[in-house]
Amino acid sequence: MNSILHDPQAKKFYTKLDSGLEAHVLYQDEENGVWNIYSTYVPPELRGHGIASDLVHAILEKAKSESKQIIPTCSYVQTFLKRNPEYSFMVNE
Repeated sequence: MNSILHDPQAKKFYTKLDSGLEAHVLYQDEENGVWNIYSTYVPPELRGHGIASDLVHAILEKAKSESKQIIPTCSYVQTFLKRNPEYSFMVNE
């Protein structure tokens, strides 16, 4: 997979895939250092290869490095957090 990039202006983490398509995770800046992660998208023909997991891992690591909390609005992110409880401390309740 190509590298994962962060575009703070567009509020997304993304990767350009070899097919020319893009996979991404979108977020909104909320108040008090909270990111609302509301969408994860991987083109249907490329699902099941760990791309979404890599993207979510990247956004969570960036949020952690900046002491952000998260609101996991996206259902994929909710599932990821259940499988990776080491990030649960970041969830803004």
